[in-house]
Amino acid sequence: SRLFRSGTQGSIRNALASGSEQYSYRCKQFFLDRSSELCQQRPPSLERGLSSMLRYVLLALMSDGQPVHGYALMKAYEERSGIRLSIGNIYRELQGLVAAGLIAPAQNQPGADARRSPYAITEAGRTALNRWLSVPAEGFVRESIDPLSYRLALLGDLDAQRVAGFLEDLHAELCSQARELERQQRIARTSRSDVRSMRSMLLTRRARRLAADIELIEDIRRDLFDEQNRTRAKSAELTTPPGKAAGRSRQARSRGGENLR
Repeated sequence: SRLFRSGTQGSIRNALASGSEQYSYRCKQFFLDRSSELCQQRPPSLERGLSSMLRYVLLALMSDGQPVHGYALMKAYEERSGIRLSIGNIYRELQGLVAAGLIAPAQNQPGADARRSPYAITEAGRTALNRWLSVPAEGFVRESIDPLSYRLALLGDLDAQRVAGFLEDLHAELCSQARELERQQRIARTSRSDVRSMRSMLLTRRARRLAADIELIEDIRRDLFDEQNRTRAKSAELTTPPGKAAGRSRQARSRGGENLR
């Protein structure tokens, strides 16, 4: 987020001019290694009018045929995945599903909250859900480039100080998310239900992806630190007179000999 705040334009530096050609190359290589699969173009949707992933999630949660309202759908998905969906997005998607004829308003149960409108899946909704569930894996595992990859790809074009600040902030955020996932995993492991078991596995998947990102950021930070040290050493050699450099070299060798003795 810091990387693209207002004022970023004008802070971009030419990597060669800053003497960080190798650093620029390595950052780009890190990005390419991480996102070789993500860079694949996402296949076109089989149903352009029904391209939202959320609507199929809602249809699947309604597939038992029981009328259900938006808030219950939000809680049901959170229980299964550990992810809390926006209730506003859910209600907007429900209206779209009604307009498409995939769900229909249902009668409220006696004693139920009259402010909440339940919905039930239609036969057209079941057909659409079955078609979505039948899509081969190739049609949904090739993700688009994630926001982090966009930012990492540009690190080699920014000045080292800005990059260091961004990486520090990013590392802290990823570690914070990892700790929260550990907490959620401990809670999920206390339940033996099938729904909770799947949630635990999904949380494990997210934790592993976070761990991989944290390792990557640590590698980039280490590479940046090493490159900065090499740049400083090279700059010192260029600004030190030959005589002094030779004297310092002899002193260093002398100290090394004394240490050996």
